[in-house]
Amino acid sequence: MDIGAGLDYCCRYIKNKWLGKSSAPLPAPAEGLVIFFGASLGMGVVTYLAMECNAPVLVASFGASACLIFCVPAAPFAQPRSVIAGHIIAAVVGVIMHIIFGSTWYAAAFSVSGAIVAMLYSRTLHPPAAATALIAVVTGQSIFYPLYPVALGSTILVLAGKVLNRLMSGIMAAIFPPKKIAR
Repeated sequence: MDIGAGLDYCCRYIKNKWLGKSSAPLPAPAEGLVIFFGASLGMGVVTYLAMECNAPVLVASFGASACLIFCVPAAPFAQPRSVIAGHIIAAVVGVIMHIIFGSTWYAAAFSVSGAIVAMLYSRTLHPPAAATALIAVVTGQSIFYPLYPVALGSTILVLAGKVLNRLMSGIMAAIFPPKKIAR
């Protein structure tokens, strides 16, 4: 294969696989509104407590967690155990790496990879939590970081998600009743 044919193949592959249309259908507009208001409520509670009440409950990685909790609440990564324990485990790993290595590039790398492995083996894998470990190293967090803001903030976010999902499932069922199957 010459270089031109290889380049052409790569361009077609990227166009078809990476930039092509997704096979997953888009959610209905009403579902999009529910997701919007749910994520606004969840993050609103956490950021209100952090910004207005000076409560230590906000971690930047919670934004990605909110995406999972409110967009795909049934996904394994969005379950309360994975969200809360994943963030706590990652925070502990990040603090330990910071204590051992300081705020160095390799401490940051070890914190992310260590958090991933720890979450994997504890069956609490939550991808946004890897950033929680990174934040611990880069910002030099104390040994209390896993408790607050991490445990407290992730618990508040999960509770908001659970409450909203419970309320909205009833409302959505009333607005969009399930279709009856003809026999």
